[in-house]
Amino acid sequence: MSNLFYHRDLTKAQWNKIKFIFEKQKKKGRPTLNPLNVFKAILWILKSGARWRDLPTHFGNWNSVYHTFRRWSKQGIFEKILQIVNKSGENTRLIEIDSTFCKVHQSACSNLKNQAIGVSRGGKTTKIHALVNEHFQLLNITLTAGNVNDSECAIELLQAVQIEGKKVLADRAYSSSKIRDYIEKNGAKVCIPDKINFKIPHKIDSELYKQRNIIERFFQRIKNYRHIAFRFDKLSVCFLNFVLLAAAVIHF
Repeated sequence: MSNLFYHRDLTKAQWNKIKFIFEKQKKKGRPTLNPLNVFKAILWILKSGARWRDLPTHFGNWNSVYHTFRRWSKQGIFEKILQIVNKSGENTRLIEIDSTFCKVHQSACSNLKNQAIGVSRGGKTTKIHALVNEHFQLLNITLTAGNVNDSECAIELLQAVQIEGKKVLADRAYSSSKIRDYIEKNGAKVCIPDKINFKIPHKIDSELYKQRNIIERFFQRIKNYRHIAFRFDKLSVCFLNFVLLAAAVIHF
């Protein structure tokens, strides 16, 4: 597990993995902030769940750091970091799909539309839908309002990865004929238990299904970061990029 769960700072080896992404580019106007210092500030926000305004002064002006975070999000910096970390050379044989709820803090609630916030039994929530392999590596992700059914995003998530020759694990929330047909037509093995109302039962490898705990443990790891356990971001793009960052740093 990543040292970032236990230490407040990056090690030199960890920074060396990703620092080339932040190479300075010639830019007119104000001088750019030190990328290492900004990255440490973003990690502090991720771990603490604090407001940007509460960022310690040694990280610099909180507003400048925030706008740098927004710019990096638009540039896909955190997605690139995840891709670098995922290049471990390990073959993927399992693909697991599931979702988890995140309680939306009152500071994240606004009149903005299409920000993946909905009302469910838990109040205002956002749902993280994820694909993970057996190495706890995030393969694909999307956010929805908390009241959206898990199965609605399944095929969209699976379409972004190569599933041929692999085994797809999910709980019975994904047990629909449409999802099963998609998986089988793309050359993957289905390991999903039937819903109670299925008339024709499907065989399931019970030993293989036990490995579905991997995605639950993945969610537990990223929720060790308070900024993921609770949603404090008004904009879904900001929350999504914090999730991508959390998924990356657990492999640093």
